[in-house]
Amino acid sequence: MQKSVIEGDAKRARDRLRIATLERDIIGGALTKIYEAETRGQLSESERTQLVQRYKTDLKRVDSEIDDYKKIVDLSELESAKEDLLKSFHAKLLEIDQRINQIKPSLQHALLPSPKTGDTPGTAPPPEADSTDAQQNQTNQRGKPTKEKPKNKAEERIDAIREEVLKAMERLEQIETEG
Repeated sequence: MQKSVIEGDAKRARDRLRIATLERDIIGGALTKIYEAETRGQLSESERTQLVQRYKTDLKRVDSEIDDYKKIVDLSELESAKEDLLKSFHAKLLEIDQRINQIKPSLQHALLPSPKTGDTPGTAPPPEADSTDAQQNQTNQRGKPTKEKPKNKAEERIDAIREEVLKAMERLEQIETEG
C-alpha cells in the first residue's frame, strides 16, 4: 500500500506539532500577563492593544501550523491503522484457508455420497430431505426469507470473523471520511 506520508515526515510533523503546541501555550501565557498588567494598571488600554496585536498575529500563525501538522500526523496514523487492519485481515483469511484445507481432505469421504446397492439414479431422495424441502418451500411461499443455519462451529467462526472485518472496515471508512 502506497502511503501519502512517509514515516520520517510523520515523525517531523509530530515533533513540530509538539513544539508548536508549546509555543501556543507560551503565547497564551504572554497574552494573559498582558491583560493582568492592564488590570493592575501597569499598562494603558492602547499599550495593551499594541502588545496584544503582535501576539495575536503569532497565535494565528501557530494555530495554522498546529492544524497543518495535526492533519499530517492524523493522515499518517490513519494510513498505518488501515495497513494494520488489512494485514490482520489477510493473516486471518490465510489462517481460515489453512484450516479449511486441513479439514476438507478428512471430510472428502463424508461429502461424497456413497452409492448404495439398489439405488438408481432416478430414485427419489430420502423422506427426511423431502420434508425439509417442503418446509423451505412453505416458508418461501409465505414470503419470509429463509436463512441457512451454519452447519458447524467452523462456519459459525467464519461468519463471526467476516462480521468483525466488515465492522472494522466500516469504522475505518468512517474515520477516513471524518478526517
